Amino acid sequence: MRLISFKAFVAGGTLLAAFSAAGAAVAEVVTLVTPLAFGTHVPGLGTPARELAKLLKERSDGTLQLDLKEPGDGTAPYEILDKVSDGKVDAGYATAGYWAAKLPAASLFGGFPFGPNAKEYMDWFNRGHGRALYQEMYDQAKIEVHVIPCAFGGAEAGGWFAKEIGSKDDLDGLRMRIFGLGARVMMRLGVVPVLVPGSQIAKAFEGGEIGAAEAYTPAVDRANGLQDAVKTLYQPGWNQPATVFELLINQDRWAALGPEHQSLIESACGEMLQRTLAESAVLQAAVLTAFANEDGVEILGLPDDVQAALREAWREIAREEGVRDYLFKEVLEDIETFRSGGEAKDEDVKDAEAKTEEPMPPPPPPPGDATPVGP
Repeated sequence: MRLISFKAFVAGGTLLAAFSAAGAAVAEVVTLVTPLAFGTHVPGLGTPARELAKLLKERSDGTLQLDLKEPGDGTAPYEILDKVSDGKVDAGYATAGYWAAKLPAASLFGGFPFGPNAKEYMDWFNRGHGRALYQEMYDQAKIEVHVIPCAFGGAEAGGWFAKEIGSKDDLDGLRMRIFGLGARVMMRLGVVPVLVPGSQIAKAFEGGEIGAAEAYTPAVDRANGLQDAVKTLYQPGWNQPATVFELLINQDRWAALGPEHQSLIESACGEMLQRTLAESAVLQAAVLTAFANEDGVEILGLPDDVQAALREAWREIAREEGVRDYLFKEVLEDIETFRSGGEAKDEDVKDAEAKTEEPMPPPPPPPGDATPVGP
């Protein structure tokens, strides 16, 4: 009996040790250091990152956590992509428009003039070629990241103006805070872009440095006090009808996470897209109502000739970018085809069409260093 009991004790102890080891392995916490482009206090732009971190922690029972780093806490927003690619940080949360000077097609994934709204972006990511092209952009440039579209920040406002715009002639010579592709569009109409930090826009209006500004979403504009400095706001936000936020994870770090945590991150980002699609629309609509009813802001639509001129200018710039960068052309054409309902849904049809297409030109060499343009 003693021998049997001893064997049972040993067997039980061995089994207990095995369970303890397994439990320790399961309980191991994976932490991803994740710098942010916007602070977690910024409504609609930074708050989703905080919600994402909370969601991942809850769904993983604490085994997968994002260590969010606020802007300036060791990584500037424009450094995020390179730091993630180089493995200096595990992940990053930003919008692809920050990398547009280095990767021309990047703006097309973050939001661009007369581009998709949030629902159209989500459909393109889920049912079109959006996700594949998104990853291809980084892979071709030899940037070592896995990208996941992860939240919508809302549509930007159409622009704040010190004086009402009666026609496109009123834009000639106007000094305007605006950046990126939107700035290039406005320049075709005679606007003079002026670099002003987002937090200094109201002061720039008050000092007469600018006569107009395209800033952020209405919610962020109100938080920055623009309604106290200027009283004319034009809608809709032609410059960026949607803002897409991406979660970037270093490729090696992504591979090391394993399928369970990978699947968890993908599903959490999918949920955040759905959640912010609804929340951002409600948030921006409420702020526009507050502008009109509480702040005395007059919300106007741009004159027809201005809208027509903006669209024509955008078409010209898009053609020029397509000549300069073949991936920009490919991505834009794919988005436009999908939005028009021309996207093939049957995989066999896609394969058959691919066989009849002319071969694509070779990809361009990886882009060199450039100074990013962004908010």
